[in-house]
Amino acid sequence: MKKDNEKEHNRHKIVGSLLRNDEALEKVIASGKNVVVDFSQCNFISVAGLEWLESMLLKAGSGKAKVNFVDIPPTLYKVFKVARIPSILDACGSPIVSSVNPNC
Repeated sequence: MKKDNEKEHNRHKIVGSLLRNDEALEKVIASGKNVVVDFSQCNFISVAGLEWLESMLLKAGSGKAKVNFVDIPPTLYKVFKVARIPSILDACGSPIVSSVNPNC
């Protein structure tokens, strides 16, 4: 039996290019459910897609939902690291990058 503070995890797969918002994922986040975002079939992410991911993660955090990114192709992970957006790196499971003393 689940405790009241445990939320169910939903899995959502990003397929192809992430050019802007993903309405299906936004609905899951708006419902306050935890979600695992699978990037295994994502081959490109635009600047608008990165901005949307950051906004979505902020909304999830304010609603106490947890978002985790999984199965990130190396090329996309490099984009996430270069962008240095703490919320995105946190969702990937990376340590938060310090803007004061970068480690690259």
